[in-house]
Amino acid sequence: MTNEDRHRRMDAARIRAELTVQDLWLRYLALGGTNDAFDLDGYLQGLMPLDAFQQDVLAVTVNEALQDSYDCYSMPLVMAPGDDSDERLRTIIEQLLDEEPPARIPDQPSGGDQRS
Repeated sequence: MTNEDRHRRMDAARIRAELTVQDLWLRYLALGGTNDAFDLDGYLQGLMPLDAFQQDVLAVTVNEALQDSYDCYSMPLVMAPGDDSDERLRTIIEQLLDEEPPARIPDQPSGGDQRS
């Protein structure tokens, strides 16, 4: 991916995560980023470069924001881990694993229909 593509995709991901540049900058600082909001905005617009490490910090920041936004829409499971259904399912699986495999049916001899 070229630098041109990278800053455009980074800005598109920021918008998808519904972050303002200021919100992105605060998260970026929390993860160890060292540039100011003006620098980030310039990078996102393709007006100024960021070194590779700062780009990676920014990418992690955007990725975490995207994950947060997707998590808020995820559906919780009906059966929480550890309820009675877990034990019933475990018992069924153990029973299936303990069963003897079905006897193998011998192959039919090849060579056509054998009638006596």
